[in-house]
Amino acid sequence: MTKKAKKKKGKEAEPEKEEYCLRGDSPVQDAPSIGPKTAKRFHAIGIRTISDLLALSPATAAVLLNTRFITSVDVSDWQAEAMLACTLPNLKSREAQALVACGLADIEAIAEANPKALAEGLRVWATSSEGQRAWGKVEPGLDDAVALIERAKRALAMRAKAPA
Repeated sequence: MTKKAKKKKGKEAEPEKEEYCLRGDSPVQDAPSIGPKTAKRFHAIGIRTISDLLALSPATAAVLLNTRFITSVDVSDWQAEAMLACTLPNLKSREAQALVACGLADIEAIAEANPKALAEGLRVWATSSEGQRAWGKVEPGLDDAVALIERAKRALAMRAKAPA
């Protein structure tokens, strides 16, 4: 987590909103789309952290979880959402779900996305039954797509500046 300072005209620097990224040692239930019930299922097979989730074979997980409603595709999507939440600061669960549903599973792809195409993909997902539950009543628009693209570009720039 990092804090940034923002300087306004003639004023002291004020702290900006704290940036948060999911970490490998974060509990698995902190991953987008994984609630307490699914986390309990993961705990039963030894998956307790985000790192554990990311290291897991989706096919193996689906077999071990032994439920008809959790497939290897679900686990793969959850891994992609968790990875996005680890690399894109302040990513909301609904944003991670929407981005993965749009086929954008890494920040490089998000940074290179066409804003209008992304906005349309977000809108289509948000109006699906799954999207309506996650996104809510106000559909995402071009501003949301542009903001996600800009955040991805900033995250890439910060990663490039970070010491190896």
